[in-house]
Amino acid sequence: MNNFTKIEKYAVINILSCIMKADGIIDPKEEEFMNHIYNSFAITISDLENISSIDIIQAYNIIRSMTSEKKRQVLPLLVGMAQADGFIHPKEKDIINSVR
Repeated sequence: MNNFTKIEKYAVINILSCIMKADGIIDPKEEEFMNHIYNSFAITISDLENISSIDIIQAYNIIRSMTSEKKRQVLPLLVGMAQADGFIHPKEKDIINSVR
């Protein structure tokens, strides 16, 4: 996970946050999954402020412009967040498909 640039990490977390909120319910398992990502990306409190300043369109564009290898690493994270609560909501699926 450390091969991502800081801005790429921010974009991934931004999209993960959208997936987490997509069905209108934030499940504790989704929060656990996000905390795991924060730890693996070494995200700090100040990073969280910077992440919130990126809008969803920017986040999509950053991920779309990643190398194929990086995209292959991102997809399981997005699917993992969608599956964290045991159910992939259609809105979550739409977000994941929008990144491809």
